[in-house]
Amino acid sequence: MKETLHIWRARNVRLAVPAAAVSITGDAMAMVALLLRVHDSGAGPYAVTALLVCFSLPVVVTMGLAGEVADRVDPRVVFGLGHGAQVAALVGLALTDGLVATYGLVLVLQTGFAFSNPLWSSVLSRAVGDDHVGRLVSVQQALAAVASPLGAGLGGLLVELHGDRVVFLVDAATTLTLLVAGVLVRSRSEPHLSSDVSVDSSPGSSVAPAGARWVRHAGALVPRAGLAVVRRNRVVWVLVLALLPFVVTLESMNAVEVFLARDALGASQAEFGFWQTMTGVGAFAGAVAAGWFGRDVVRLRAIVVCLAMMSLAQVGQGLAPGITWLYGWGAVLGLANAVSNACLFAVIVRGIPGRERGKAMAFINGSARTCTMLALVLGGLAASTLGPRLSYVVAGALGVLVAVWAGLALHRAGALTTSTPAPTSTDRAATTARVDETSAGVRS
Repeated sequence: MKETLHIWRARNVRLAVPAAAVSITGDAMAMVALLLRVHDSGAGPYAVTALLVCFSLPVVVTMGLAGEVADRVDPRVVFGLGHGAQVAALVGLALTDGLVATYGLVLVLQTGFAFSNPLWSSVLSRAVGDDHVGRLVSVQQALAAVASPLGAGLGGLLVELHGDRVVFLVDAATTLTLLVAGVLVRSRSEPHLSSDVSVDSSPGSSVAPAGARWVRHAGALVPRAGLAVVRRNRVVWVLVLALLPFVVTLESMNAVEVFLARDALGASQAEFGFWQTMTGVGAFAGAVAAGWFGRDVVRLRAIVVCLAMMSLAQVGQGLAPGITWLYGWGAVLGLANAVSNACLFAVIVRGIPGRERGKAMAFINGSARTCTMLALVLGGLAASTLGPRLSYVVAGALGVLVAVWAGLALHRAGALTTSTPAPTSTDRAATTARVDETSAGVRS
């Protein structure tokens, strides 16, 4: 309780976290409205797939540039422009209903998200300090677990009663609250490992030539800097290598779940919705539980266990004899997913210096979204070739293999033993400032 009260003492947290919860509610409403709009257009399942790709593509394309911007530009400017673009896109969605225009505006919407989201991670983690990041993430996850299903339910109801334009305007208003919070945050200037600064620390040699700076800035489109930051910390690098294939095994079933429930198990629309609700209930419980993990070694062990739990839950869902079993497995999966997300984020943030978190989080988010797009394709193929039940079993079995590999890799790194905890950004600050990007492949 004391740690929870501590994070709320930070002004940036008091501004941003409630605003983010309101915004997540609006985003969930808008997502339902967009899916219904595309479905009702009669363009078929490929149109829905194209919509989901539009949600991921900007995050993938801009992950290098977004990371550089997050670590170089005043956060208030980035939040103002990023969330401002989102508000404009949502108003545009309320004013037009063409399919092509909808896709274009979603791209604008997600471009704003791509620049603002990694910066929020950096700003809020600095506000509470590395020792309290775990509790911060658990609070955010718990609020999201409540806000998202609430927004989805309200979105469907509003579309049915008033049409989707009202939903988009409501989401624009909720995003505006996040914009206001963003421009009011206290921005703390902190020196960062700039690609414009030479590794030579002698006087008069700190600034690179102007031409070199332009080359560096142009190269920001490629996320080499974010990759270099992530690879410097061996534990973080292992977690990212485990995260990416696991995203494919887990999210590929997003394209299959409706066929499992409706076709294989004969669930009604209400029963399908309740399955999603039970997953949300589990997620809320998991987010609350993750806040009590105080050490990185405990968090790392929890990540490995939860990866295995989610995978086994997928196998259980594929073998479920009836819809009631999906409720139980859904709650297990939601709980494990929330715990692993909160612990994963806490360990990564504590292992990366504050001045470089923006580019690192942009790289991780962009890479995960790339895997999400691959998962959409593989999920569709699996549903059409293997069927929903076997697809879930195969995906779960592959996820177990990823969990086993992650556990072995972390054990070899000594990260699962209390005698050698995962290094934090504070522990490494003195050495990181003198590390050049060319040494990114060397283990920390």
